[in-house]
Amino acid sequence: MAVLEKIRSDELRDAAVAEAPRPRTVIVELDLPMPKLEAAAPLRPDLRGKPRFRFAAPDSSAAEAGRKIEASKEDIASITGRLPETYLSAAGSFVVTANGEQIGRIARMSSVSAIWPNAQRGR
Repeated sequence: MAVLEKIRSDELRDAAVAEAPRPRTVIVELDLPMPKLEAAAPLRPDLRGKPRFRFAAPDSSAAEAGRKIEASKEDIASITGRLPETYLSAAGSFVVTANGEQIGRIARMSSVSAIWPNAQRGR
């Protein structure tokens, strides 16, 4: 049951349980440490007083996270038969096209924290 909870859509969950053959485009979120946003000093003196921010490296090793990303990419490719289309570094997620059976297998990966539908939201 915990594996199905990783799938964050009723429609995707139903497709995984039924092993539906129709491919769907999903966002596969990895269990990675997320970078922290911190205030940074302005680069030029004339910009003093203007807020500036940067992403600080997470506490854990960037090399370790890189290995986890590469291993996850290869695991997804072994399940779907192709490499993920895109890696979204700010979200620590891959864009993947997979059928219901493959979505279920991806959800069982220990490096995956969630699977979301790739749906455009209203603005």
